[in-house]
Formats: sequence, structure tokens, C-alpha cells
Amino acid sequence: MVPVSCVLKTPTGGHAKATFDLFVPTGANAGTALVVCFAGGWWTHDKHEDLRLFCLALAEHGYASAAIGHPVLGLSSGEGARHGQEIIDECRTGVLRALEEAALLGCDGHSLVTLGSGSGSLVALVLANQLGQDPKIRVRGCIAAGVTPTLDHADGLPIALLKTIDQFAGGQRHALSPMHLRADHYPPLLLLHGDGDNDIPARTANRFHLKVVEAGESSALAVLSGLGHQFIEHPTERGGRAALERILPFLNDHTRMTAEAGR
Repeated sequence: MVPVSCVLKTPTGGHAKATFDLFVPTGANAGTALVVCFAGGWWTHDKHEDLRLFCLALAEHGYASAAIGHPVLGLSSGEGARHGQEIIDECRTGVLRALEEAALLGCDGHSLVTLGSGSGSLVALVLANQLGQDPKIRVRGCIAAGVTPTLDHADGLPIALLKTIDQFAGGQRHALSPMHLRADHYPPLLLLHGDGDNDIPARTANRFHLKVVEAGESSALAVLSGLGHQFIEHPTERGGRAALERILPFLNDHTRMTAEAGR
């Protein structure tokens, strides 16, 4: 394991309550992409601190990472976000701010991999799709753990959360639903899903995977035995270890600059 520099609770410069945690391994170089991570919680809790152990584990394996906080869904813009696009926009602000901070510690300030847990995977997928169209940013990959690819009621979403999901969707249900975004705007994808997920059926994750593959784009899906909706938060436990066994090789392929990637 390599030594790690940690910068905690740095304001994003966006929403007053939005901060990020940054973990950069010693010796990071200008070709190193930043793994930007988004926690679950169905957008009603800012739980990015729950990803600190996971981000630290990534950094100890040599991968710079940041856990990005965001405002939660509230009754008004003063109390939180009114709908999902506001959360996406605040997360984008946090990502750009984390890239700037990581560049000061030796990383590439323009390259990233997005990663989300549970409902945070929807944020990771949407941002990967949107940021991939920004000529100043290079999105090298996206990892979704507990794949949440849809805001459509018919896709088996939890009935108890439909009101929250509808508020997040606002008037842009398809624009904020990875299932409906253009497949050719995604970077290479790694999708991890528990076969015991009671929030999002594994068949929904598989349908999203097939949509991307059938469009000729890169996606790998692993359905993990005995795991539920969230499992990366504890990297030393069985679920976290099983996820890291798949995540680390993906990051090895997609976070370090090569002559081909630099073209």
C-alpha cells in the first residue's frame, strides 16, 4: 500500500453544504485520472462520507479518488435541491473543483472516471454521459455499483420511493435516466450488481447493459452473489472485496495515460 494525502470537507464553491473528500496517493503524476465517487441514499441524504474508506482503499492501491457531496432534495432551493438536474449540476461543480485540487497534488486535472454506489450510480452515469461531451474533460470510464439506470416506474423501482424519484425526475425524467441517454456518449462501463438487490432488480441492470452493448459500446456486467443494493462502502468486508476485485483491474486499464489514450 502506498502513502496517501487526504483533504477532507473541501467546499465545492457551489451549494453551501456541498463538500468533497480527496485522497491522492504519493507519487501521482500528470497522467493519473481522478476517480470521482457518488454515494447512495436516493438523493435525500448527503452520505459521501460513507465512501471515505472505499476512496482510501482506492488511493492505497494507487488510484486518486474523491467522494463528492451534494445538496439533498428539499422543499425549496434554499433548503436543498428542488429536482435532480440541480443535484447533477452541483455534482458537476464538485467534480471540477476536485479535479483542480487533485491537479495541485500531481494528478491530471482534466481526466476522470465516475463511480457511483446505489442511486449514486445514476448520478455517475448521467455525469459520465454529459461530461463526455465537454471537450475540456476526458471521461475514461464509469463504474456503477448497485446499478440504478432508470427513473421509470415500470422498471421495478421501490414503491415507497416513487414520490422521491418523481421529485428527482422533475420534468426531465428521460434526460436524467441513463436508460434513455445516448449509448455512444458513454465511456467504457463496468456494472456491478448484487443478486439480492431489493431496490433495483438485476434484470434492470442487465437490460441497461444490453442496450449499451447492442449499440456497439463497451460495457461489462458482473452480478455478485449474495449482495444487496449497496456494498462498496465497506472495502474490507466480503461485498467490498468482491467489488474491488473487479474495480481495480478496470481502473488499471482506464485511469493511467498511455500513448494511445493521449491521442
